[in-house]
Amino acid sequence: MKKLTVKTVIILVTAAMLLAAAGCKSRSTVYERKNPIYVGSPEPGTGKPWEYGPGSNSPNATPEPTEEPPYAFTGYAFCVMNAATGEIVLAENENQRNYVASITKILTVLTALDYLSVDENVTCESGWLDFFKRDGSIECYGIREGRSYNVGDVVDMALVRSFGDAAVILGKSTERRSGRDFLELMNGKAAELGMLDSHFDNVIGLDIGNQFTENYSTAADAARLMSAAITNEIVMKACCGRDVKLTNGTVLTNTSPFLSKGAGSELYTVIGGKTGSTKASGTNLAVAVRDNQTSDVYAAVYLHAKGVTVLSAELNEILEYVCGG
Repeated sequence: MKKLTVKTVIILVTAAMLLAAAGCKSRSTVYERKNPIYVGSPEPGTGKPWEYGPGSNSPNATPEPTEEPPYAFTGYAFCVMNAATGEIVLAENENQRNYVASITKILTVLTALDYLSVDENVTCESGWLDFFKRDGSIECYGIREGRSYNVGDVVDMALVRSFGDAAVILGKSTERRSGRDFLELMNGKAAELGMLDSHFDNVIGLDIGNQFTENYSTAADAARLMSAAITNEIVMKACCGRDVKLTNGTVLTNTSPFLSKGAGSELYTVIGGKTGSTKASGTNLAVAVRDNQTSDVYAAVYLHAKGVTVLSAELNEILEYVCGG
């Protein structure tokens, strides 16, 4: 099958939106299971400990499924959403809050690009990177104070390799340009996208492991975020590249197994995505795929996997079930 360009994908998504406006039948399936138990971590948005899983303090908050799902799933939540219509076609625990790690950076970039151009340069000012001097656990590109960087390169740094200093520079540069607090802009952007069960208190995606407790989302909200990213050509160029070259010649390699060459299957093709992982959030992925039979584009989010191998195998089963139905 001929490979579609990012522009073609955006055109297909837009066309599907127009068709959806005329009306379409829902084929959504939502399997509900009991929340897994994560004792001791704070529940996002409350500061209270999780007793029966993120977003719940009751063992009976979510009923057992009425039938066994035709796929393997051992994570906390997932959501597969039609990117054009916003219809949820398959999901579990999709409205339960959880930490989402660096999936946050998609929102950071989308918000910054409302104010910054990829063709301009921004200069890192004194004090902007002080946070990393206090916390050396976060992977950084190595941005230096007083130096100027191309915004397009910084976007690639944030999305391809998930560098924390790149996300901070985007936020600080946007504050300088807009005269407004970047976190307010981020949360406002989230509200515009319909992410009503989400809140962000940092631009990187840090959580309780770095003393941030109010940075959370849901699988459904993260799928809405990925759906918005699909329509942004700049973001998708960064999210779909295996190897991305910066203007200075440096090559950034995306290590996500879902973005490697030939990713997908006979039923679907991977367009792009963003990973995220912390101890509290587990391994997470937001990904865009195209159904090879119908050309429908889906935003799929898997939260709190036990590892990259498990996530890849189970998300593949889920997507093949959706695209093969």
